[in-house]
Amino acid sequence: MQWIIKYLTSSIGKKQIMGCTGAVLAMFILGHMVGNLQLINPSPEAAQASYNAYSELLTKHHSFIYTVELVMILVFVTHVFLAVTLKLENRKARGSETYEVDSRKGKKTFATFTMIWSGLFVLAFLISHLYMLKFGSYYYYQNVDVAGGEVVRDMWLTTVMMFSKVAWSAFYVFGMFIVGLHLFHAISSAFQTLGVAHQKWTPIIEKIGMIYSIVVAGGFLFIAAGSFILAGKPETQSLIERSKNLEVQKNLEQLKQFQEQKKTSFLLPLEKSDVQVSYVSTINGGR
Repeated sequence: MQWIIKYLTSSIGKKQIMGCTGAVLAMFILGHMVGNLQLINPSPEAAQASYNAYSELLTKHHSFIYTVELVMILVFVTHVFLAVTLKLENRKARGSETYEVDSRKGKKTFATFTMIWSGLFVLAFLISHLYMLKFGSYYYYQNVDVAGGEVVRDMWLTTVMMFSKVAWSAFYVFGMFIVGLHLFHAISSAFQTLGVAHQKWTPIIEKIGMIYSIVVAGGFLFIAAGSFILAGKPETQSLIERSKNLEVQKNLEQLKQFQEQKKTSFLLPLEKSDVQVSYVSTINGGR
């Protein structure tokens, strides 16, 4: 038990744990990027259907999604805490020395100097991003092409409306550039901390890190730019207005209540339900 505490409080232990948590976050962000590619579809109706189905698949089982969210929060908090702690410890150890030194090359590097700042920017960006999406405008959607036609949250509408704003799209593009920069430096640093540093393998690892960061950041840039362009199309704007229609949303909210009531009370006769539902104005059916 004592060796575990010694390892966790040592500099190398903190660096290795930070590297492992960073790897988990890197894989998570790759999966997130791949899933969001569904936003890029010339047909706004198809994009709305597929993206909302994808979103519902991730959030349908509450216990699962809450567990994943809790784990990712713990991983992220641990990563940020260790990064800040190590930065402060390094600064204290260096005294008046301003820059860190890359032991492999024996010279000061801009990469190591900017890692903490790019990481803190990513933290601020992530908080604002989650706030706008998770706690942003809530709209209902029913995909009548899916069996059961369950009413779900229209995450496509919330996301596209966000990307239709020039200021947010520009901020998102800048944010993804910083994410790519952070990933590129973090991947090579993580391997070095874990002991994978060799004259032959280090250049290969650095190239893999560069390719990975370009794919992830480039993918998100493509999503942001593509969503902004597609959001401005007349057919997309028309679908947005139809989806936001107050009457449509009211009917879908009532239908959602009815579906929830039906799930919790299988023996409740439909004619005795207190919820009055109109099936006339649904987003897909009203086109």
